[in-house]
Amino acid sequence: MNWYLLTTRSYKRDLFLKYLEQSISEKQLQELIPLTIAPVDAVYQDMVLIQLKDFKEARSYLQQVEYFQRLEPKPISVEQVRRMSGDNSLL
Repeated sequence: MNWYLLTTRSYKRDLFLKYLEQSISEKQLQELIPLTIAPVDAVYQDMVLIQLKDFKEARSYLQQVEYFQRLEPKPISVEQVRRMSGDNSLL
């Protein structure tokens, strides 16, 4: 599984995460989208770190979530995820 950087509309990250959580629950997408992290640094205020099992399949679901803006197609490294999230315990 790879990590990706998702961008939401300005100042709508919390609402996006709420709607995403509902969508994951309703559509049973826990295996496809196992983990999301909202970086705490203000520089990343409209970004979400998201772990995906299958990029193409997940993208179609993510695009339907309100306030979604963009999903970067290139995976990011675990080191980048650690740095952006401030969580050094991530594997």
